[in-house]
Amino acid sequence: MKKKLLLIVVMLVLSVTAITFAGSLQNKIQKSAVDNVVVNNKEENKVEKKEQNKQEIKENSEKEQNKESSNAVEKREQNKTSEIKKEGSKNSTTNVNNNGESKNKTQNNSDASKDNKSTSLKPNFYIIDTVNNKVLYKGYVDINSKSAGDVTLKVLIDNKISYRAKGTGGNIYFSSIAGLKERDYGENSGWCYYVNGVKPSVGAGSYILKDGDIVEWKYLEDGLK
Repeated sequence: MKKKLLLIVVMLVLSVTAITFAGSLQNKIQKSAVDNVVVNNKEENKVEKKEQNKQEIKENSEKEQNKESSNAVEKREQNKTSEIKKEGSKNSTTNVNNNGESKNKTQNNSDASKDNKSTSLKPNFYIIDTVNNKVLYKGYVDINSKSAGDVTLKVLIDNKISYRAKGTGGNIYFSSIAGLKERDYGENSGWCYYVNGVKPSVGAGSYILKDGDIVEWKYLEDGLK
């Protein structure tokens, strides 16, 4: 009986010991597994963080490259704009010069045309010294709708022919033309004007001319005839 009881006690002790050892072993295994998981997580976090850092570095590098590229493009565009403005300013200056030259050419052509017209058309205005048989002026003048006095003044001034006149407008009277003065060749000598060969009954300032008329100023020994 004692032997059985002892055997049972030994078996219980062995069982408790085995259970205790098994529990301790299981705890160690579980702790080791947990530690391994923690270590693995840490390693994974490190790797992930490294990858994130690499990605950030790559993204930052790409941003810098894009920024530099954008700045380079913007600078090129600014240079192009500046060149275009300079070219536009140059073209504008050239156009202004060309326009000025064109304007001058047009004006010169117009003046030349007027001169050609004056020389090519049949003379309609004469200044004649009948005493000495000299033609002091002969040429074409635009006379339409103008007074004989105004046309005469224009011819004398434009051709730098000396003269003396009394009165103005419709009352103008020419006492001297080209150095020939009234009464130089007698009491009745002086200047008289004719239109189409006829001596008008009104002063030169009051006679209105028309296209086709021919005006003649004649210095006569006797202007009363």
